[in-house]
Amino acid sequence: MKQYAIRRLLQMIPTIIGVSVLLFIVFAMAPGNFIDSNPTISKERAAELKAIHGLDKPLVERYFTWAENTIKGDLGLSLQHKQPVTTVLNRYMWNSFLIAAIVLVLSWTIAILVGVFSAVRQHSIYDGLITFLVFALMSLPSFFVGLYAIKLFAIDLKWTPVGGMYTSGSNATGLARIWDLVEHLMLPIIVLTSISVGGLTRYFRTSMLDVVRQDFIRTARAKGLKERTVIFKHALRNALLPAITLLGIELPGLFSGAMITEKIFNWPGIGRINLDAINARDYFLLMGFTMFLALLTMLGNLLADLLYRVADPRVRMK
Repeated sequence: MKQYAIRRLLQMIPTIIGVSVLLFIVFAMAPGNFIDSNPTISKERAAELKAIHGLDKPLVERYFTWAENTIKGDLGLSLQHKQPVTTVLNRYMWNSFLIAAIVLVLSWTIAILVGVFSAVRQHSIYDGLITFLVFALMSLPSFFVGLYAIKLFAIDLKWTPVGGMYTSGSNATGLARIWDLVEHLMLPIIVLTSISVGGLTRYFRTSMLDVVRQDFIRTARAKGLKERTVIFKHALRNALLPAITLLGIELPGLFSGAMITEKIFNWPGIGRINLDAINARDYFLLMGFTMFLALLTMLGNLLADLLYRVADPRVRMK
């Protein structure tokens, strides 16, 4: 296990280098930048700012300077926020992580339970209803669900705030401030959970159907085990093994934020900040954030492979 992990980490080095080169070239080829797109800056000041940030240097020199600084943990300066990129990411990323972590737990819990019962009762009315609801949730865009949730729960029923993270002008502290946060979390969590639970439910249902048809399940039933024991102790444990890969992919999703949902609910998360950076052509922020997600994606795949080795003894890695 240790040797495999070390070998995989070493194999990630050329991948990271390739991703960084491709990432830098894409943003370097993008038309304009934050300085040129700002009409309030004079030509003299624009030339001065480009010299300060190294934008007037050759492309190859700019890449190696950026790569060297990135290795040192310096992702550059966000021209839009006038702060280091690491400071901006650290400020907003954890707001997105809070929502994403809650949505991950809720969506996986709901999807596993609903998917298992749907597979056990295949072709029943319950299974047909679940299938219909799943496809309905998968077909609805997030902006539609978000706007409809605001109209229904915030405007018509007045159960939740319209958006934001805290009530504007509120001086609440302690439990009152925590409850204020919970109220503002409700709508984004409901929207993101309802959108993500559909695909996960289909995934777990299909995986469960493959397992319950296998011989060891028939053997367990032939031994006289209770159906609950057969399903939840034997079938479910094996049906969850393919989900390890899916769980590894969720790692970058915990930090990437949800652009559209955060924008709709005015949530100060990294997804909304990333969307604003695209509009403002804040390429230093975009490159730093994208490079961070690429690294998390590779680490997530590595974590999934290691978990596979621990969970399934049939898997043999050289």
